[in-house]
Amino acid sequence: MRILKLFRNSTGDDGTLGTLVGQGLSLSVIELPWRDNARNRSCIPDGDYLVVPHVSPRFGRCLHVTDVPDRSHVLFHSGNVAGDKALGWHTHSHGCILPGLRHGKLEVRGRIQRAVLVSKTGARHLLAWAANQPFQLEVTT
Repeated sequence: MRILKLFRNSTGDDGTLGTLVGQGLSLSVIELPWRDNARNRSCIPDGDYLVVPHVSPRFGRCLHVTDVPDRSHVLFHSGNVAGDKALGWHTHSHGCILPGLRHGKLEVRGRIQRAVLVSKTGARHLLAWAANQPFQLEVTT
């Protein structure tokens, strides 16, 4: 089974930036900040997870990160920002991992925040890499 590694590089209230690396693949990602694994508010804990192909009613073809403790519906899907809504930041994630081609910043509702850019293309690259097969995800901070 192929392995994809997610290395978290930096975090703040406006999101957690990381790099996703596998054989022949390197993408940028953004996730929510760490909030003790709280549903809809936190990135997932460090660990090893099985990722499987999934069809979401909202996102279409995507990837499902399974067996996350006390969590469900953790997906890889497109999106740009993942800030803590309770602190006024904007988010496209409710605990999911958003891939893109590079990190940057976006102005959302008058606030500049961390972002992942060219996300739809990044999500397509990830789906192509997965080739409709399960893989192992190793998450480390």
